[in-house]
Amino acid sequence: MTDFNPTLKSSGFSEDGKPELPSAINILTILTFIGCGIGVLFSLLTPVINKFFLGLMDKARSSGTELTAKQLDDMEKGKAVIELTQANMVPLIAIGLVGIALCIAGAIMMRKLKKDGFWIYCGGELLPVIGSFIILGTAQFTGVVSVLIGIGIPVLFIILYSMQKKHLVK
Repeated sequence: MTDFNPTLKSSGFSEDGKPELPSAINILTILTFIGCGIGVLFSLLTPVINKFFLGLMDKARSSGTELTAKQLDDMEKGKAVIELTQANMVPLIAIGLVGIALCIAGAIMMRKLKKDGFWIYCGGELLPVIGSFIILGTAQFTGVVSVLIGIGIPVLFIILYSMQKKHLVK
């Protein structure tokens, strides 16, 4: 007959006495790995994406359709940001990739329930925001979507991870 200990599972420890990975940290780290993968793709494809959007802007201007003053103004602001991004492509990509590497390292450490992983993750999330702000200034935040993606998602994940810091024991 095997011994059954109902408090073992609810105590957060596995059968060998090691702490179990909480489900929230498991889900957050999986989402972090997915987001980092997407981030690597977008970072490396930034030159192609910029060229595509510049082509769309040129096509919209030369299409013969009447554009409002607001549309023309928005297009000029967008074109200026894309040109500024192209001029600083190497540092922006480098900052993005270093930030992604820090996020992955921090998430791996948090999966091992290490407290330092949270701070490394925070550095990885904030580095691209601060670095691109230094290089591009406020011009990069031309729309609601760019603010949500550029600042909202990192802040949301930092808040969600900070709510799980109590489980980080090492």
